Amino acid sequence: MKRSLVPYLIGLFPLAMMVVFFLAPLAFMIVVSFYERDPLGFYKVSFVWDNYAKFFSSFYYTISMRSLWSASLGALVVVLLAFPAMYIIVDMHRRWQLFWVILLLSLMCLSEVIIGFAWLILFSESSGIPKFLGWMGLWDNPRSLSPSFGAMLIGFITLGFSLVALMFYPQMAQRDRSIEEAALTLGTPPARVFSKVVLPNFMPAIVSSVVTMFVYFLGVFVMPTMLGRPQDWNMTVIITDKAVGDANMPLGAALSVIMLLFTLLIIGGLMLASRKREASS
Repeated sequence: MKRSLVPYLIGLFPLAMMVVFFLAPLAFMIVVSFYERDPLGFYKVSFVWDNYAKFFSSFYYTISMRSLWSASLGALVVVLLAFPAMYIIVDMHRRWQLFWVILLLSLMCLSEVIIGFAWLILFSESSGIPKFLGWMGLWDNPRSLSPSFGAMLIGFITLGFSLVALMFYPQMAQRDRSIEEAALTLGTPPARVFSKVVLPNFMPAIVSSVVTMFVYFLGVFVMPTMLGRPQDWNMTVIITDKAVGDANMPLGAALSVIMLLFTLLIIGGLMLASRKREASS
């Protein structure tokens, strides 16, 4: 009898971790989102909808749409760059494969703050790329490239590239190359083989990688604040400013709940579209 309970007890462990580290904080955040702000403290226990009503003002609505746009664009660009790069790497000699995999793993060890400061230096007018281009005579009036939306997007790409590339590596390294080799033998151009054979086979992995990066970039805080302008800041920065800077925990919690709902709706829509596509094919 005791032995029969062991699998159930083992199965309860991840459930308990999910409850303690996800469901309990989420429930607390939802409850606090209905509280009122207390000027003398963080919040006052009550039940109001004012925090959610503020989201529909032009300020918060615009920021939320901008957050979704920047996260979507960053996710698409990262996947478009990482997928062909890893496709080339897995066909290299084993020694070069190990070199690139180790390099990508080492990039993941760098914190977001270090990467942000590195790009700040590279984008600065006094010691970075603009000064070098001016010294080369390629830029008559060099100026700093940050803060800007482009600088923030490059920061996103730096954060996500190694992660996405390593997500593709196991599947690409173990793929069946017979179909590709047959198409090449019949005279199909390599570019057409890549677009008509490789991409369709990896479409589920591509969609899941885009969704993963989209969720990840929605929660990025350092890159928008360091490399982006105030008009480029995402909702994560605004939530932190309201909850910590203005000590308005209920409003920050309400904005977090709304962004979580947006994220779940988008992920659900993408997964549903992917399943319909697989069923039709």
